Amino acid sequence: MNRALTILTLFVSVITYAQQDPYYTHFKDIIEAYNPAAAGKHHGDICISGLTHHQWRDYTDETKKRGSEGDPTYVLNNVAPVTYNLNVSTLWKLSKDSTQFLGTGLSIIDDKIAYTKGTSVKLNLNYKKTFQGGFSEIGVGFGVGTRNWGWVKPDYKYLDPNDPRIPSSGSTASELDANVGVMYKQQRLSILKDFYAGLSVTNINAPQYIVTMNSQNFERNFVRHYYAIVGGNYELNGSLVLEPALLFKYAPTTQQGISYRPQVDLNVTALYANSLRGGIAVRDWGTFDAVSLLVGYVKDPLQIGYSYDITTSNVQKVSNGTHEIMVKYCIPLKTYEPKPPIIRLTPRFL
Repeated sequence: MNRALTILTLFVSVITYAQQDPYYTHFKDIIEAYNPAAAGKHHGDICISGLTHHQWRDYTDETKKRGSEGDPTYVLNNVAPVTYNLNVSTLWKLSKDSTQFLGTGLSIIDDKIAYTKGTSVKLNLNYKKTFQGGFSEIGVGFGVGTRNWGWVKPDYKYLDPNDPRIPSSGSTASELDANVGVMYKQQRLSILKDFYAGLSVTNINAPQYIVTMNSQNFERNFVRHYYAIVGGNYELNGSLVLEPALLFKYAPTTQQGISYRPQVDLNVTALYANSLRGGIAVRDWGTFDAVSLLVGYVKDPLQIGYSYDITTSNVQKVSNGTHEIMVKYCIPLKTYEPKPPIIRLTPRFL
């Protein structure tokens, strides 16, 4: 039984170490989730975005057998990652000439992988400066908060009743969670309109979590993740706009014999008549991981998106693909009441 629990723990560790930060197919629509410099887009609006990501649906651990030690029909269910993300942000004017702004936001991420779960809450702050009459903009941001991580409802199956090594309940720990980032925007760059590029680092403090269950300590070290994103719009004609975006993610660390592989996401969508969106995306994570189909609807201030990832790696043998739904809505705020013009009569114009 001890070996069985060890195998299970290592299996969970492989998944969690290989994918510490959640990934999103709609990565260009929720940049503030991993880059605090992106919080706050329009002055006078509060923008709210919500996303649900169900990865590798119906994935089970049917390929992991205990061999002669255990029941060959043993299966781990519900081990696929499930992520929920909520972002709220707005932009505040700092200067009368509308060249300096303060972006503020709140990001909440709930990420469950197998029997482990992490919930982080971060406050995002950034300083934005515009140049050339608003033609370009640069922002520098910092996000800080807390992440609670641990085992939740570890409903392990066991062969020996009352095995003391089987946790009877979950356990969690909380640590500081901090991110930094920069964003650059330009109204036009060559053939691209609304060009943007950003760099960010998550888990900059590399927090270590130690949870205790049944007098045993389980440890997990989060490592720094580096992100680079670039994108823009290309007008094909008056009603059709291409929206290419590229995201690069890397964690240059090796732990417990596991090397982190760089991940590249390429996303190309087309927006028709400023209302209907469709496109395709590809993801490579050391190996060709997935092809994604995206559809969406836009009607300011509402944006809705859905994607289905077709798994192309070996996980496809036990997976029915990944579903993701994204909704964004911007609420206009009236920050001041304009005063009526003052009309004065003078003898000259009577």
